Amino acid sequence: MRVLLTGLPIRSHLVPAVVPVANALRRAGHEVAIATGGAMRGELERLGVPVLVLPDVLAPEEIHPARPAPMRGWRPEVSGPISVPLFDERMTAAFAANLLDVAKPWQPDLIVRETNEYGGFLAAEALGVELAMIDIAPLIVRLVPDLVERLNVVRAKFGLAAIESLTPAYGKLAAGLLPESWYPPVLRTPQHRYYRVPDEPGTVPELPADAPLVLMSLGSNVRMLLSAESRLLTIAVEALGALPIRAVVALGHDPAAWTGPRPANVHFASFVQQRLLLGACDAFLTHAGYSGVREALDHGVPMAALPLFADQPANAARIEELGVGVQVDAAGLTPGKLTAALKQVLEEPSYRLAARGFQRRILALPSLTRFAADLEDLR
Repeated sequence: MRVLLTGLPIRSHLVPAVVPVANALRRAGHEVAIATGGAMRGELERLGVPVLVLPDVLAPEEIHPARPAPMRGWRPEVSGPISVPLFDERMTAAFAANLLDVAKPWQPDLIVRETNEYGGFLAAEALGVELAMIDIAPLIVRLVPDLVERLNVVRAKFGLAAIESLTPAYGKLAAGLLPESWYPPVLRTPQHRYYRVPDEPGTVPELPADAPLVLMSLGSNVRMLLSAESRLLTIAVEALGALPIRAVVALGHDPAAWTGPRPANVHFASFVQQRLLLGACDAFLTHAGYSGVREALDHGVPMAALPLFADQPANAARIEELGVGVQVDAAGLTPGKLTAALKQVLEEPSYRLAARGFQRRILALPSLTRFAADLEDLR
C-alpha cells in the first residue's frame, strides 16, 4: 500500500504523531511519504521519512521571517491571547494544488492528513482515494464556526461538490490521541478510534531530587509570536523562582542569550526532550498546545495552562473542566498570580489524582502503531 501523509510544515504538527505513523507503516512494508512545505524537509529526512516538498506551502517563520506586525504591541500583562488565523483558504488551495501535482505521479492508495491540514482532504477526493486523519487538534474545529462554508469556497475551485458538515473531512478513520473523555460529546464521531502515542527513545541529564520539579515550555513558536518588549517569559521565570521547587525552562533559544532573571532554582535550556522529562515532573507550566497537554497526561502530570493562541485557550479550558490543572489568564498576569496557580496545582492532590486517572485511561489504549494496521483495513 502506498500511503501519503500530509501536514502543515510545523514541527509540532508532524513530529509527535505523523512521523510515528509513517514509521509504523514503513515497518509493516508499506511505501510512505510525508507531503509538506520545504521548511520541514531537513528534519523529516533526518528522522528517516521520505518527503514530498510542496513549494507553495510556507511555514510560519517563512511567512513572517521576523515577527508578525499585528503582534508587536502585544503585552501579556495587559492583553489577552494572541489572535492568529485558524484556517486560511489560500494556504489550503495552494496545498491542495501542490499535493495534486506530486500525488498524481506518486499514485497513493490512501491519504492521511493531520487535523489542521485540509488540502489532503480535497486531494483525496479529487484523486478518488481513501482518506484518514490523525487528530492532533481536536478542539480547534469549534473555533472556526464557518469552516464548512469556507471549505466549500475552496472546494468549488477544484470542481468538488459542496459539503454540509465536516464529517467527510475525517475520512474513514480518525485517530484520536487521547481517550474519548478528552473530547466534548459534540466532537465524538463514529470515525474516531483512540490510540496511545508510543514513548520515544532517549535520556535526560541527572536532575536534583531535593524538591518538586516543574517543567516550563511555551512552545517552539513563542519567540516568533511575542514582541521583543513582552514580559511574559520574565514573569514566568520570576514566578518559578518564588517557589520551593526545581524548575527547567525550555526557552527555545540559546540560554546564553537570556537577559532576564536567573533564580538559583531554575535551570535554562534551549530545548528539552519534553515527553521524557515530563515523566519526572510534578507539574507542567504550558501554553496548552495539544501535543504538550497530551504528553503531560501520558505521564499523569497536572498543569498550569497559560494559553496564547489558536486552540490553546480551548485546551486550557478543557484542562480545567476535567480537573487536571488550572488555566491562567495572560491578561493582567503578574508573578504573584502565576505563583499562586502553580502552588495550587502542586499542593492540591485532586489535580494529580485526576491527571493520574487520565494516564491510566491512556495506558489502556492501543498504541498508535495499531492505527497503522487499522489503515490497512480501509482498502
